[in-house]
Amino acid sequence: MDRKLSPHAALVHGLSKGATAIPVMLFTEYKHLGLTEGQVMLLIHIMAFQEKEGVFFPTISQLESRMSVSGNEIVRWLQTLVQRGFLAIEESVDEKGLRSERYSTAPLLQQLAASSLDREGESVVEGLEEAYDNLFQLFERECGRPLSPVECETLTQWLDVDGHDESLIVAALREAVFVGKPNVRYIDRILLEWQRNHIRTPEEAVEFSRRFRQKGILYQANGDGGESADESAESFSFYNWVNQSN
Repeated sequence: MDRKLSPHAALVHGLSKGATAIPVMLFTEYKHLGLTEGQVMLLIHIMAFQEKEGVFFPTISQLESRMSVSGNEIVRWLQTLVQRGFLAIEESVDEKGLRSERYSTAPLLQQLAASSLDREGESVVEGLEEAYDNLFQLFERECGRPLSPVECETLTQWLDVDGHDESLIVAALREAVFVGKPNVRYIDRILLEWQRNHIRTPEEAVEFSRRFRQKGILYQANGDGGESADESAESFSFYNWVNQSN
């Protein structure tokens, strides 16, 4: 036989069962959307009325009875929420021709999603900017001098236009340093050769460059004084630069 719960225990049990579905994103994004805590609480009350009590257009009196602010303040908040596109008032007509109104929080959900995506985009941009800075610093350190504006533009083009992965750009830099040609034009030739041969990872680049050197040639630097195959018959020892730190 089930043990009978005390009134207090029964109430606690009921509270654990009854809940209103509130988007977690409302708590994480409302500050970024410029919503106040009071406006958020008003939205939560509207959601609770609709979901738990079937009251889709709670009156000011109903809302005021559950909040610690005046009806005038609630009216101002409602006006602001509607004007700023967080809340909409929809009208409907039933089969008997009776008109009714209801609050819709769909605009709020749309703004929450947009805000979250925008902030994710900002994080990606910040990450890219940091990657660019690190890459430029690495190149300047390896080349032993500041990069020129044209060289900086070339590095940016490798990432943004050509779509070279940052790890492959670093690998190409290490290859160029190893053969004593740490300049952007030579590295560009390396990246082009790797792209033509579908090199996708630094590990693949190591193996490709090892085979390339076994032939006794360097990557042609495309008019930058780089040796051709006939001019660079010197063979190179194998050096695994993939696992070298920056």
